[in-house]
Parts: sequence; structure tokens; C-alpha cells
Amino acid sequence: MGSAGHDGVWREELRLHSYDVDFTQMVSIETICRLFLEAAWNHAEALGVGFAHLAERQRLWVLVRLLIKMEGYPRWGETVRLITWPRAARSVFALREFELTDSSGKQLGGGSSAWVVLDANTKKPQRIQKLLSGIRTGPEQLAVGAEPSKIESFGGSTVLTTRAHYSDVDLNGHVNSGRYIGWLLDSYSFDFHKTHQAQSVEINYLGETRGGETLSIGAAEQAPGTWQHAIVKSDGTEVCRARMVWGEKRCAG
Repeated sequence: MGSAGHDGVWREELRLHSYDVDFTQMVSIETICRLFLEAAWNHAEALGVGFAHLAERQRLWVLVRLLIKMEGYPRWGETVRLITWPRAARSVFALREFELTDSSGKQLGGGSSAWVVLDANTKKPQRIQKLLSGIRTGPEQLAVGAEPSKIESFGGSTVLTTRAHYSDVDLNGHVNSGRYIGWLLDSYSFDFHKTHQAQSVEINYLGETRGGETLSIGAAEQAPGTWQHAIVKSDGTEVCRARMVWGEKRCAG
């Protein structure tokens, strides 16, 4: 599972399975997101502020911003090392960093995230200083040299329409954070994925999506290789904004 050190850092060693990779036998950036979020959940549980602990108090963790940058992608069957640590909270935001390396310690990528604790009934943000007062934070160092920023709205065209299905919904009853990245990836053609690889994804989660709802994914190219996206429900509610940077497909080594 993993272990927490006295330095406030959580460490996991993971072997990549066939269901973690795509047709190129390398993991996608959606898989990287899922690995990061699972490690965050594991560490939160070990710290006593996980899902069950908050549920007893009618509270829940919600990811609001995420930035992932990748230098290389591991392949099916490889073992990777993942570390994550919380930073000092800011206002209503709990901050958490991620680093991913191969088994030799070579840097593959990392991420930075911002979370809030919501009241499960009112969905209003809660003060987290008291909740996190006894938690040992890790270093204040940023894993990828930046935090996820606010993404402004844009005028793009719809490139994909989809529906939130059973397999998209998580234990909180809404669409899993990683699935939004999956929808963004699906909005690019198969031929595009044969020759391109995501170098980074930055996401602002603006609202929740529940099973059965219909969504449209909009896109606009800001610069060569850089695309901005919006995911909007059929009633016009914007639930996600994202920015993706693409480069030529290459292996981790």
C-alpha cells in the first residue's frame, strides 16, 4: 500500500498492469491522475483525515484544481515510485504535491493540487485549519515548480458529446476527477494519439456531474500544441476547464 515517513511524505511503489496502459503499452495521463489521487487518499487515511473520518462528520474532500506535468511515461510491467506530501493550508485550500520516478529514481513527472472540504449536505466549503491542525506537512517545495492556476473562460467549439455512465461515478456519488481527463483525451482523434503525448494537463473543477447527465467538451487551440477545453452539462452549467499541452509521442527512457 504505502508508508508515511517522519518527514511528512507518503511513499508507494507500484507495478503497472495491463489495465493501466493504452494501445501503446504506456500509461496515459488519466492513469497518472488516478495514481496520484489514490496515493492522496491513502495518505489522508493514514493521517486520520480520510474518507471515513470526514464522513462521520458529514464532510467530504473535493479536488478543485490539479496540475500534472510529465517528462516521460512508464510502460506496462514497469515499477514506479510515487511520493506525495501535504503543504501548509492556505485559506480554505489544502495543498498537496506529487512526484513520480521510475525504479532507478529517474524523474518521470509530478503534480500539484488544491482541495477543499465541503459540508456533505450544503456543499459549502469548511474551515480546514482545525481539521489539519495535528497533521505533519511535508516540505513547502513545489513538485513541478508551479501551482495549478485559475483558467479563464473561452469561446471554443464542441468536439465531443458524452454521457456520465455507471463506471464514471465514484464513491461520493459524482463523476471521478480522473474521468474528466479521460473525456478530454477522448475528444482527440485516435490518429492524434498515435503521434502525440500529453506533456501537461491543468484542470479547474467547477462543479459536480452525476450519473446520466449529458456533457459537451469544447476545445480551442491557443498556440501550437496547446489546447484549452471546457466541459459543460446540457443545462449550460460549466463543470470543468482545462488546458492541455501536447508533444510528440516518446517513451520514458
